[in-house]
Amino acid sequence: MQTLEIKKNIHWVGALNATLRVFDVVFQTRYGTTYNSYLIKADKPALIDSVHAKFTEEHIAKLKSLIDLKDIYYVVVNHTEMDHSGALGDLLREAPNAQILSTKTAAFFLKNILHKDFNGKIVEDGEIVSLGNKQLKFIHAPFWHWPDTMFSYLEEDRVLFPCDGFATHFCDERLFDDRVDDFKEDFQHYYEHIMGPYRKKILEAIEKIRNLDIQLIAPSHGPILRTNPGKYIKAYEDWSTSRKDPNKKQIVIFYASMYGNTKKMAEAVAKGASTINTEVKLFDAAQISPEFIRCEIESADGILFGSSTLNGDAIRPMWDIIDIMFSVNAKGKKCATFGTYGWSGEATKQMEDRLNGLKLKVVQPPIKVVLTPTEDDLKRCSIFGYDFVKTLTNNPSA
Repeated sequence: MQTLEIKKNIHWVGALNATLRVFDVVFQTRYGTTYNSYLIKADKPALIDSVHAKFTEEHIAKLKSLIDLKDIYYVVVNHTEMDHSGALGDLLREAPNAQILSTKTAAFFLKNILHKDFNGKIVEDGEIVSLGNKQLKFIHAPFWHWPDTMFSYLEEDRVLFPCDGFATHFCDERLFDDRVDDFKEDFQHYYEHIMGPYRKKILEAIEKIRNLDIQLIAPSHGPILRTNPGKYIKAYEDWSTSRKDPNKKQIVIFYASMYGNTKKMAEAVAKGASTINTEVKLFDAAQISPEFIRCEIESADGILFGSSTLNGDAIRPMWDIIDIMFSVNAKGKKCATFGTYGWSGEATKQMEDRLNGLKLKVVQPPIKVVLTPTEDDLKRCSIFGYDFVKTLTNNPSA
């Protein structure tokens, strides 16, 4: 695909990667992705972001079809992750007069990406840089999803360039949201996996752009959003806003049970935890999706993990749950473990070790039951859940 003029004198010069099925090793991309880069043809031409290194040659060829690269005045680096900066080193050799505009953090990262000196200017939050006949405003948006991120807003054309914000891993050469196939599910999937852990930062940045007149959103991946762009901003705001009752502690219990015995324990733990001012949610780890799990983990005040022991280990569905913790905002959350076993019972300790490594806070010893729980065992499980609530409320009589 060649270049595309998305608004007068604003050209898409990115790359399509329709065959990509896994992004950054762990992110599933069922419809591939795009690496979107934009050339603003102004008195002082500016390039917004670059592309993955694999597409360097294609990217530079597209730019050369529109402009002499020596005439590029600015290269705006909204975010330095290598899918946007991979082509930057080669590009700068072809565009020696270009000055990089970035946040201070991005400039530091670029030094460790390019490993050479470059002509750079750090732009402050709210700063406006003149392109001669147009103006670019910069809005710092740290932790969308890296600490270096900023948005760029082209005032005269009312275009927001938010890099990974409002993006989608969804490849369709028709590019515009009103021309491509339905991508709503993939748009939310991207939010949950990449932006979801930074909900507070998302809301802070949305406040900064609330009063901007945005006619078009040009993200770094996926469709360009020109049909009611405000609805995409509203979706991020809704997904980032907590819906839980502020007067109640929310406890999530995940369990993985081979023959139903750990499930019985989990139900008893949930009963004990269901005291005044608590909301308890009980989930079978084998029956819920990663996207759903992320939201529940981030909303929870405390998390309990239960697993049977199989061959000296916790069983796979529970490890799948715990493995998600590294990519969600769970640091410091209180937790504890429980489970059944036949003769060894290592699962609870192994889960504790992993949770400690992920910086969660294990607040009480595990409870274990040999094979089938008795009524006395289930009473102990209920007390276990009740005691866990007390660690959350700091109220001995909770």
